[in-house]
Amino acid sequence: MKQSVAVLLAVLLLLGTLPFAAFANFNGQEDATKGLASDIYYMISLDDETELFSKNETKQTAPAAFIKLLGAMVAIEKWEDLDEKVDITTESLSLVQYGYGVRTVNLRDDESYTRRQLIDALIVYSANDAASVIAYYVAGTAEAFVQAMNDLALKIGMNDTHAVNITGFDADGQYTTAKDVATLIRYATKQPIFAQAFSAMSVTMPETYHNNERTYSADNKMRVAAVSDYYHGSVNAGKMTSTTNAGECVAVTTQQDGYAYICVVMKGKMADVDRDGVNENTALTDAKKLIAWSYNNIRYRVIATENQTAQIVNVTAARDGDTLRLVPEKETSALVPAKASTGSVLIEPIADTMPAKLTAPIKKGTVICQAKIIYADQEITTINLVAANDVRLSLFRLFMTNLRRVLSSTPFILLELALLVVLALYLVLMIVRYKKAKKPNLRRVEGGKSPRG
Repeated sequence: MKQSVAVLLAVLLLLGTLPFAAFANFNGQEDATKGLASDIYYMISLDDETELFSKNETKQTAPAAFIKLLGAMVAIEKWEDLDEKVDITTESLSLVQYGYGVRTVNLRDDESYTRRQLIDALIVYSANDAASVIAYYVAGTAEAFVQAMNDLALKIGMNDTHAVNITGFDADGQYTTAKDVATLIRYATKQPIFAQAFSAMSVTMPETYHNNERTYSADNKMRVAAVSDYYHGSVNAGKMTSTTNAGECVAVTTQQDGYAYICVVMKGKMADVDRDGVNENTALTDAKKLIAWSYNNIRYRVIATENQTAQIVNVTAARDGDTLRLVPEKETSALVPAKASTGSVLIEPIADTMPAKLTAPIKKGTVICQAKIIYADQEITTINLVAANDVRLSLFRLFMTNLRRVLSSTPFILLELALLVVLALYLVLMIVRYKKAKKPNLRRVEGGKSPRG
């Protein structure tokens, strides 16, 4: 089976400049999602968590054997020496839950295995007897181990996940989401022991007094080239699982041409999707379609450059000119459709982050506001906009600006009005006094005669 292992250094170098992006619906996405039969799917970039596709990704649903991956991580973090031997006892096997379709690696009393082998059996083959022994030696009881699983889930951000048992059997109150499963895989694959087991095609248990050496194959048909309905060469790890309540489920990681993704599909079913008379697992066919479309149609592209003018704003008290160019803080790359043209990407300043006014001096590179990068009417990410150049201060312009501000301020206008009122009253008073002073001073004389001078 061919498997892509190429990782482009250029993409890795870009990771330091890639902001988190929610890659919502975009033109052409309907080509990838049209006809999907599963109720839940979620696909993100393993490099920067860009969301490519999502449907009901936060809908709570039965976790099936994905809950065992959480249990495996509890063991990996609790056990320091994974090569230490563990004795299989009747008591440690007492936590095994049996039922239709239950998988075991035939652990027997008086055998010994390393912790690593038990973890591999749990991750690769979903062995219930391995889950029982791990839970017993890590926490003593199934209840205590389940509590440790729930504690870890909250710690890593799986806020919509709750475990009730260690096996993934359907149970009231046991649930997860596709987004939480992706969160778990992203977290867990950073641990080499988990990553190795998650990518293994089989697990081999050694010969013991009670058992011959035996090998158990991982159930991941997306990695089996002979199964053409499901196979995709980019898939390098993953897990299939199902229960009555969970439906058909798959969670895989992929890597090809320097791009790495996590794809989770849940609540699939068995149906004749290609009308060939044979039922297919829609979780697998849907995952294959999403993955294939992504590799054919999505690329990392530079969507904003440091010299790209995003906005021109007014600046007061500036020595040279009254405007300032705002440009992206740094070159920014993101996942966009391969056919995207430079003209289809817009940079839109966020009004709430823009200062009410800009006054000199301003140094080149000063963050002024934030902006959305939009492609096909959908927001891809958010960036900082900075001053493209230095803006020097003009003391004269600053004085005139402040003077105009004072003269146009409400207190000053009210003062002016008050002075005008006072002046008007003063003028009225002066006029009254003037008229009174001009009026003759006449006195009344007896007999009606005026006095002589």
